[in-house]
Amino acid sequence: MTIPEAKQYVGKNCWVRWLDRRGEEHAKVFQVESLRFVPLYGAYMMGGTEEVRLERITEIRALD
Repeated sequence: MTIPEAKQYVGKNCWVRWLDRRGEEHAKVFQVESLRFVPLYGAYMMGGTEEVRLERITEIRALD
């Protein structure tokens, strides 16, 4: 997922599935607060309790 694709989810509650660095799958519902680019690490989706790298997201659905 790229930053332009992810912009449509900012401010919405979303169900997100992603892979961590060990390849384990996680899924959680959280409100997407912002998108950030961190030099040397890449783009992140920021939620209230989670920070997920955009390249690791495998599925996302807006709930509202």
